[in-house]
Amino acid sequence: MRIDILTILPALLQGPFSDSIMKRAQEKGLVEINLHNIRDYSTSKHKNVDDYQYGGGAGMVMSIEPIAILIEKLKAERDYDEIIYMTPDGEVLDQRMSNNLSLGENIIILCGHYKGVDERVREFYITKEISIGSYVLSGGELAAAVLVDSIVRLLPGVLNDETSALTDSFQDDLLSPPVYTRPPEFNGMKVPDILLTGDFKKIDLWREAKALERTKLRRPDLLED
Repeated sequence: MRIDILTILPALLQGPFSDSIMKRAQEKGLVEINLHNIRDYSTSKHKNVDDYQYGGGAGMVMSIEPIAILIEKLKAERDYDEIIYMTPDGEVLDQRMSNNLSLGENIIILCGHYKGVDERVREFYITKEISIGSYVLSGGELAAAVLVDSIVRLLPGVLNDETSALTDSFQDDLLSPPVYTRPPEFNGMKVPDILLTGDFKKIDLWREAKALERTKLRRPDLLED
């Protein structure tokens, strides 16, 4: 998979992709993450990427020209499954969305800033708009990092245990059940006996019941359908 991220602050994204699972996925050649500085495609003398709003109002707006030039350049080199804009008013990211995006080959992610991007970018270039929650960040970079992490960990070969991602929360519209590890007892706190029996059929049933119980308590909205 190839992911191209369009940003005015590429340094902000170097950290999240240079360690742990994201680093190993790139080293294995399972994903290629490219950071593109939108300023490099500005035609203005001072490499400006924003301007005042037409009609007045507080806040600057990201200009269409450098973004369009960059997107057109990338599209001329390969086909893209999605061109995504990270925005608070987009569709809220969930596990199903990450699952679907992980099946693609190439995606572009545009990180917004200021009061947002010129609406013509959204109308003519963007194919999908995504939010990570009902709140506003200083820019789309952190949201993009969340989205990329949620996608890349699903790619075959990224996680050491091939079944690990399939048992995460939300994969079956349930939260994950409680998990435990050694020691079996610590300061009087014990691991549930069922997990120590070695009877994996009963353990699976216990986990299913606990996942349903936790979901009903903490996220009943997941069970509405």
